[in-house]
Amino acid sequence: MFKEEKDFIENLNSVRRISTSFVIASATVKKARNGKDYLEFSLTDKSGQITARMFPNRNAHEIYDTINEKCIYQINGVVDEFPRNSQNFSIKIDDLQALEEDNYQLDDFIRTSSKDREELLDEIKNTVEEMENIYLKNLLNSFFTDPEFTQEFCTAPSAKVYHHNYVGGLLEHSVEVLQICRTMCHIFPQLDQDLLYTGAILHDVGKLKAYDYDLISIDISNEGKLLDHLFISAEMVKEKINILDMDMPEELQTQVLHLILSHHGAVRNGWGSPVDPKTPEAIALHHADDLDAKVKGSIQK
Repeated sequence: MFKEEKDFIENLNSVRRISTSFVIASATVKKARNGKDYLEFSLTDKSGQITARMFPNRNAHEIYDTINEKCIYQINGVVDEFPRNSQNFSIKIDDLQALEEDNYQLDDFIRTSSKDREELLDEIKNTVEEMENIYLKNLLNSFFTDPEFTQEFCTAPSAKVYHHNYVGGLLEHSVEVLQICRTMCHIFPQLDQDLLYTGAILHDVGKLKAYDYDLISIDISNEGKLLDHLFISAEMVKEKINILDMDMPEELQTQVLHLILSHHGAVRNGWGSPVDPKTPEAIALHHADDLDAKVKGSIQK
């Protein structure tokens, strides 16, 4: 059965009873101020995420042991607002039950980009086609003429939680950063356009390996935890450069890799970059990426 429109997370904006289905993305046992254990859940559907809590009469750990994360449950309870008039809504769960596949519609839980992925991919391909720098053009074509890579790039999320954390999120974020960079090049024509656009398209390519995801859940892979997507992105690009038919000049290689490794900004920020952005293109890419992530993250809240 389909969820009713009023029961999607984005529409849970008033205090009322509910009986509907959600993905349990995560579950933990916590201790209340009175010393009793309770369960806290992160629930999701295709429209967003919401926190839920359950204060059971029986042992919370026993209930926790029965929960299968990343599965779909029928949730009965109350949408609560705390503090009052804060617009901060959560769910107080009375009871829950795992659902069989024939009792829900998977489409209700798959979060996807609202933008046309074919159009987004065409923007990347058209950008590559218009490039004058043959080395950068060859590098990008080495990625996007690979059907398996292209399919993964168009499907992958861009984050676990913060921004563009849904199917097609990586493609959407990369194109939005590219579009911001286009505007920057109009304002600052001194920027190396082909170099900046290459950085915009490839800066997060390592997220293909940094996240494990399926249709209803996203998690950071072991490789992502240990290496981070900046290093993985740089490594993937360097591997492609090494097998190109035409040898890319060393200085250009360094410029491309610097864009990727520095796009999270100053090292002192602690956002993962091992080096500060030191070129005009690297500074531009960092701010384009940061702007898109922060604005999208704010809109998604």
